[in-house]
Amino acid sequence: MHIFVYGTLKKGDPNNIRLEGSRFVCTTQTIENYVMLDLGAFPGVLKPEDISQMPVSTIMGEIYQISEQTLKELDHYEGEWYYREEVHLECGFSALMYFLKKIPPVNYKVITDGNWAK
Repeated sequence: MHIFVYGTLKKGDPNNIRLEGSRFVCTTQTIENYVMLDLGAFPGVLKPEDISQMPVSTIMGEIYQISEQTLKELDHYEGEWYYREEVHLECGFSALMYFLKKIPPVNYKVITDGNWAK
């Protein structure tokens, strides 16, 4: 199965180690537009219908081929903040991506180009 990551799980970011043993496939972006928030130490993505009148964009990220065990570990890591759903990607793949369950009650900035980098 494939996972599409856009934040601290990407290459060079601190949590990429959680994908150790997984195969990097490629860098790509979503076909659909979403709302990306900068939450400080990490980003989050919402569906446009979950947050009205916010700028939307495609989301830039990386695809990895992962095992069932890695998916379980990622679900545990993402915890109660995120849920996953399949998205369609520009490279022709479909992959699972994590979405925020709700708008966080903290200050955040909208990332208008869909590319979170720290």
